[in-house]
Amino acid sequence: MQVMKVLAIAGVLALWVCMPAVAAADPPRAALRDFVCQQALDPPARAVSVQAVMRPLPGTEKLAVRFQLLITRKLPAPVALVRAGDLDTWISPQDPTLGPQPGDIWRRSKPVANLVAPATYRFRVTFRWTGSDGRLLGTAVRLSPSCIQHERRPDLLVQSITVRSIFGRPSVEDYIALIRNAGATAAGSFGVLFAPGDDSPPQTVMVARLKPGASLRETFVGPLCTASTAPTITVDPTDQIDDSNRSNNSLLAICPT
Repeated sequence: MQVMKVLAIAGVLALWVCMPAVAAADPPRAALRDFVCQQALDPPARAVSVQAVMRPLPGTEKLAVRFQLLITRKLPAPVALVRAGDLDTWISPQDPTLGPQPGDIWRRSKPVANLVAPATYRFRVTFRWTGSDGRLLGTAVRLSPSCIQHERRPDLLVQSITVRSIFGRPSVEDYIALIRNAGATAAGSFGVLFAPGDDSPPQTVMVARLKPGASLRETFVGPLCTASTAPTITVDPTDQIDDSNRSNNSLLAICPT
């Protein structure tokens, strides 16, 4: 019995020795590496980057890649291209001798910063191999993972202005402004400016803090509201807050009929 076991083991070893070695898979000719999605509160710090790694095909004389950054702002809006720097242009190695040798490897990184939000970003990278006399040998396309950028800044706005008469004071009225923070983070100290439409002096009140999603009311006493003298109320008139949307920071009062 022991002799049979020894012979069986010897046979297996002999078979293993005689089997040819299996070659490792060739590395990909086109690949994306080191994808980074950097999320941040401030737009300049928001960034996305990827590295393209390219190896030559047989007969390659020239390597080239094209980085395209796709952006989706709000579904179902169509996907658009970000155009900045050398995006959407063909790029070749600075070393013109890189490409013809079978063992050549070209790595090219592409970062893009100052991204708008909210939006989703994704790289589409096209690889191109060119042979002698400009003959196209092949192309390949690779897509990176998605980078979701959320808008985290405050969004201060004047939501409405209510005009109300004051009993016993026929020459002036109350202007009640509804101030809201529609953003994702709190807003620190900021001012609210009341600017009458006549020659009356402006008024400013300070707000210490406004939480995300919260609102408050500020009341100003001003001259009678007419079509030609309607006041304007502006939140954060001195740009103290990194506001994500300043188009809604001011509102003109609508005078009651």
